[in-house]
Amino acid sequence: MHNPLEKRTKAEVAAEKLEEAIVDCLIEPGSVMTETEISEFLNLGRTPVREALMKLANENLVRLSRAGVVIPELNPITMLKLLEPRSLIENLCIDKAIDRMNEADKREVEKVIMTLTQLDAEDRNGFMDVLRQMHHILAQSSKNEFILASIKTTQALSRRFWCYYATAKDQAYCTDLYIRQMNALLLSDKDTALNASAELISYLQDFTKAQLEAFKSTN
Repeated sequence: MHNPLEKRTKAEVAAEKLEEAIVDCLIEPGSVMTETEISEFLNLGRTPVREALMKLANENLVRLSRAGVVIPELNPITMLKLLEPRSLIENLCIDKAIDRMNEADKREVEKVIMTLTQLDAEDRNGFMDVLRQMHHILAQSSKNEFILASIKTTQALSRRFWCYYATAKDQAYCTDLYIRQMNALLLSDKDTALNASAELISYLQDFTKAQLEAFKSTN
């Protein structure tokens, strides 16, 4: 039996590795890099890296300019705008996921719940990993490739902002919300799942506005 990972192209591997580095803030927001520097960072050739950069530019994770590859700054105003479509897309995703989720999807959700339950509030890397898994499982469960593509973009940008600014207290609060939401998915309880999502978006809006006020006070 073939491993699906074996079918990925080098460009897909480059895009995934670079996206993770950007979202997890391993590359400092606002950095400007050359293709060569990125190739060396990823230990991959320039051709797949170039293809990966084109893909990530379409997802607003990088900007390509004459100066080089720009890793966008973290802008609270941009994030507040992003939360508007994220709320609508996430609601649609939850609605369809509950309607179309199969037993294999539920087993993956159960794994996520277990991981979240055991996660330490100080473990930012672990939290980032489980967020990535959770958003992918949720989108896959919707059985709609357009929802999957939309979720991937909005969630990646949101996770990057979160990774940079969130505290252990923020993480603990949102972990409880995600556990509530995931348990509701298993029970096909749309109202509870959607309410948890609405509470999360409201929290993230307040969280982002706090970063905006902090930014204004230092400029």
